[in-house]
Amino acid sequence: MIQKIDFRPGIIRELTDYANSGGWYDADKVRFRAGHPEKIGGWEAVTREPFLGSCRCLHQWSSVEFDRYIALGTNVKLYILWGNSYYDITPVRTVISLPVDPISTYQAPDILEVHAPNHGMTTPGDFVTLSGVTTPVDTFQPDALNREFQVQTIIDTDYFTIQAVGVMTATGIKGGGNTVVATFQIPVGLDNAVVGTGWGIPPWGGGNNLIPSGDWTGWGISFDPRLLNPIGFDVNQIRLWDMDNFGEDLVSNIRHGPIYYWHQVDGVTRPAVPLNQEVVAGGITFTPNEVPNYAAQILVSPNDRHLIALGCDDIGNTVPDPLLVRWSNEEDAYDWEPRRDNSAGGQRLSLGSYIISGLRTRQEILIWTDLGLWSMKYIGTPYIFGFDVIAEGLSIIGPNASINAGNMLFWMDRGIFYAYTGQVQELPCTVKDFIFSNFNYTQQYKVCAGHNHSFSEVIWFYPTADSDEINRYVIYNYVDQSWSIGQLERTAWLDMGRSAYPIAASAVQHLLYYHELGYDADGAAMPSYVESSDLDQNGGDHFLFMGRLLPDVQFRGVAETQTVGISILKRNAALPSMKEVAARVTVTPVTGQAFIRVRARQLSVRVESDGLGVGWRLGTLRGDLQVDGQR
Repeated sequence: MIQKIDFRPGIIRELTDYANSGGWYDADKVRFRAGHPEKIGGWEAVTREPFLGSCRCLHQWSSVEFDRYIALGTNVKLYILWGNSYYDITPVRTVISLPVDPISTYQAPDILEVHAPNHGMTTPGDFVTLSGVTTPVDTFQPDALNREFQVQTIIDTDYFTIQAVGVMTATGIKGGGNTVVATFQIPVGLDNAVVGTGWGIPPWGGGNNLIPSGDWTGWGISFDPRLLNPIGFDVNQIRLWDMDNFGEDLVSNIRHGPIYYWHQVDGVTRPAVPLNQEVVAGGITFTPNEVPNYAAQILVSPNDRHLIALGCDDIGNTVPDPLLVRWSNEEDAYDWEPRRDNSAGGQRLSLGSYIISGLRTRQEILIWTDLGLWSMKYIGTPYIFGFDVIAEGLSIIGPNASINAGNMLFWMDRGIFYAYTGQVQELPCTVKDFIFSNFNYTQQYKVCAGHNHSFSEVIWFYPTADSDEINRYVIYNYVDQSWSIGQLERTAWLDMGRSAYPIAASAVQHLLYYHELGYDADGAAMPSYVESSDLDQNGGDHFLFMGRLLPDVQFRGVAETQTVGISILKRNAALPSMKEVAARVTVTPVTGQAFIRVRARQLSVRVESDGLGVGWRLGTLRGDLQVDGQR
C-alpha cells in the first residue's frame, strides 16, 4: 500500500535518533522552508584579492555620490573594499625618521635588519612601511625597500628584522641613505583567545591591560584592550572591531581600545586616525573635546546622530569604566564635553560588572552586561537618553552574537537562545544540547550572528570543542520556527542590502563571498544532505517491507544533468552502529518511481547530492510500505 512518508520540519537533536521517530535528525547545507528541506544557496568570491588576517567585522554604507563601501576589520588590518579592491586604512601608531643607512643585511639570505631607535614594538608581526630609501642595500634596490613589510623578529628596542625579496651576498652591508622614514601601523591583535593565569577572574582582576600607560593593573592581569576582555575567566581575547558610519564617514573601534575615524572626503588612500587627535580633513580642522580614549564598543544613534561609546573612560580618567556609557554632542563626533549648549553626556549602568555588547534596533539600543539586558532610548533634553533594565540574570555569549531580524532581535547566550520583541523570551531550540555540549567556550567571542531575510533565517556560526576556529553553524527559521545545522566556516556576515546577495567572510581563504548565489561552493561542488530518524511499526515488534519508492524532488540548479540520491537505511536494533544502507535510488527530473526491496525493523531516509550545479527541494516522499511479520 502506497503511503506518504512525512517528517516533521527542522532538525531535532534533543532526543535520541530512535525517540525522534518521524523527524529529521541530521543535515548539512540544508535549510527548511515551508516545512520541507532544501539545499541552501552556494557562494562565489566577491573578489579574488585576499585580505590579511581573520575578518570578524563587516560594515557596509554608501556616500552621497553613491560610492558603495564595505569596511573589514581583521586582527591585523582595517580595510575598505571599494569596487573590487581593498584599501588599507589601518591607523598609524607612530612615524620615525631613521638614522643614516639604517638598513643592513642580516643572517639569513633575504632578512634585513632595520635600525629604528625606540620603535615601540613588543611582539613581531606588526606592519611597517619604509619610505625615502635612496641607496641600495647590497643587492636590494630602493624600489624593493620602499614598501610595506611585516616585522619578522624584534632584536631589541632599537632594531628589528624584515624579509625582503632577493638574496644578499654578505652580512653587515648597510645602506638606505639619510632620508629613510618608518611608518608603524597599530599593533596586530590575537587571532585566537588564549587562556591565561593569575587573578583575572572578575571582579578581582576583570581589568584589562590595554592602557599603554599602565595606570591600572587591578588585582592581577594588566589591562590591554587589544588583547583582553573579561568574560568570567582570565583569557587574552581576540581582536574584535566595531564599526558604524557617521554620515559618509567611518567610525571604528578596537574592542577595549581606541576609537578611530576615517574621513570619506580625503579618500580611501588615507588611513583612519584616532578620534582623540586633532586632524585636518577636507580643509576643515577637527579638534577633539573630551573624547574617550578607550571603549568596549561604539555605535551611532540613528535618528539623533550621537556617537555612543560603551565601557569607556570618563572625563579626566584614563582608566575605562566597564559599565560607563557616554555619547557625543548631536551631529558632532568630536565633542564629548557635557555642556548646557550641547547634548553630550553619560550614564553608568548599575547592573552587572562589565558591558559585553550593544545593538541598535528600530526604537532603542540594547546593551548586554554580564548580568542583564538594558534598554537605551532617546528621550530628548535634558537627559538625552533614558536607561531601563529589561531583564536580569541573562547575558550574551559574545559581542557579535546578536542580530536584528525585522521587528525581532535574536541572540545566543551560554546554553540558551533568546528573542526580543519588546520583551525577552527564550527560544525553544531542538538542537540546543547538540550545540552547547560540543562548544569551545575559550573561543566564544568568535560567535558570529547573521540575518538572511530572503529566507526568514537567523544564522549563528560557532566553534566546536575540538576547533579553535568557527567550523559549524545553526539556522533558525523564525517564520516556521524550525532549526537546522551544518558545517561551514564564516567569521562575519552582512545581509543583502546595498549588494544583491548576503556577504560573508572566510578566515581560512581570507576572501569575501556572495552567498545564496547558485548552488556551488565558489566553483566547486557543494555536497549537502538531510537524514531522518527511524520509522518502525508497533515499536519494532513487526518488520517493515518497502517494495517501491516514489520520490518528490524539485530540481532548482543549472546543471544539464541533475541528480539527487535517496537512500533507505535500515537497522534491526536501536544501536547507531547497526544502521546500514539497504537501497539507494538516483533521482533525476524524470524519475517516476523506483522498485526496491528493503526489510527491517527500523527504516530511515537520507537525501543527498554532491554534483556540480545541483539544487533541490524535497516534497513529500511516498513508499509502498507493508508490515512483514515479527521474525
